[in-house]
Amino acid sequence: MNFYASREYLEVVADVYFKGRRTHVEDVAIDGSVLRLLVVDERPITSHLFLDYHEPLRGSEMGSHPRGGGYAEAVVRDVIDIDAWSPAAFPGLDIAPYVEWSRFPTYADYLAFVLGREKGLVRERERRRRRLTEKHGALAFAMDDDRDDVSPFAREWKGRQLRETGYPDYFADERTIEYLARLREKGLLTTSTLRAEGRLLSVWVGFVYDGVWSGWVFTYDPEFRKYSVGHQLVCAMLECSHALGHRQFDFSVGAEDYKMMYATHGRVLGPLGRPPLAQRVLRFGKGLARERLPRVFEAARSLKVAARAR
Repeated sequence: MNFYASREYLEVVADVYFKGRRTHVEDVAIDGSVLRLLVVDERPITSHLFLDYHEPLRGSEMGSHPRGGGYAEAVVRDVIDIDAWSPAAFPGLDIAPYVEWSRFPTYADYLAFVLGREKGLVRERERRRRRLTEKHGALAFAMDDDRDDVSPFAREWKGRQLRETGYPDYFADERTIEYLARLREKGLLTTSTLRAEGRLLSVWVGFVYDGVWSGWVFTYDPEFRKYSVGHQLVCAMLECSHALGHRQFDFSVGAEDYKMMYATHGRVLGPLGRPPLAQRVLRFGKGLARERLPRVFEAARSLKVAARAR
């Protein structure tokens, strides 16, 4: 079962973000598919900061009488080979890239696959890794690092990155810290790190659930940017994931270059059901502005990004 449909995850979301409300977990039927959702005061919750995407339940996972629902975004609609993805081929949809480990009997087979796709980039990052170890000492990877410096550094680095790129800093909300702490208490959080002689270089905060490794927070010390320490950590995680016999390594939502470089497949994500009237009107207005007043639309979008940054 998908992590975001698991009772363990949904109960943590309820405890942290909906304190004092009436909550329960229920199967909800939307446009022919059934999703397992958190229901708050009889309203299904289909969108949340730490809910990356929905995956419809298989027949064996469903309850006997799902309730009716209305609309959900970012629902898995298809699974494709990653090379088949392009925004033009799937207009209005998104992609969640992942590695399907069943394709590779050995990790060497997977490395050969990546080399065949991006040989130049792989060799360049190997060169940067050698420079990193020469200048800063031997590297140490930890799949789950619970040392005291991990959380503060991840919060500082990721928060700065979010603000600089115009996105809200979700670490400014203390509930984020509580949410991650509750996952840790329940044994659901996996915090992976790369260090050089004890110094923290990069961090991935996520989870391993039902043989799938994924996560939300991927960040690094900006002083070590030139060594591609984010990629160095991802490579160590991929090798570890294969060695542990996982089914998949899930990069979650978005077609960033590093995800597309390592992924073999992608979950195509799109909306399910009919959006509320207010949302339909807003989308229509945005589309009209983009079509008839493109300069005004781009100026408004730039102002929005600048406001977020401030």
